[in-house]
Amino acid sequence: MSIEQQLNDRLKQAMRARDQRMLNLVRMLKSKMTERTTASGFSGAVDDDLWIDVISAYAKSQAKALDQYKAAGPAGAEHVEQIEWELAATDEWLPKKADEATVRGWVDDAIAGLGGKENAKLGAVMGAVMKAHKADVEPAMVRQLVQEALA
Repeated sequence: MSIEQQLNDRLKQAMRARDQRMLNLVRMLKSKMTERTTASGFSGAVDDDLWIDVISAYAKSQAKALDQYKAAGPAGAEHVEQIEWELAATDEWLPKKADEATVRGWVDDAIAGLGGKENAKLGAVMGAVMKAHKADVEPAMVRQLVQEALA
């Protein structure tokens, strides 16, 4: 079942259950997709890859907001709970990321492919790993593992 169909089903369930949180989240994601598809210069199909891109962009922006609300202390506590819930809920539609051991293996393979540690540079190794496994990794984790491997 496509992500769009899953979201439509979830929207109907939320309406029936009067689940305002889920209703607001699904409506926000659909709104973000509408913004993306009506933007000038958009061409292409609305498929699962586009939905994943939209949902991950939303999750990334919410993660940044979460840090800011946490820094606000007690004044941001209400928002922290809501954002954490939203991040957990959006994970349902996002692909699972690779674990650290797997990413470490990809980093080692990329370094070997570039001729070993002596010839490898941070940007080249990161580029190789990200190009091959972009949807499966977090860039921050790749950067950290590449730095450790090249140290």
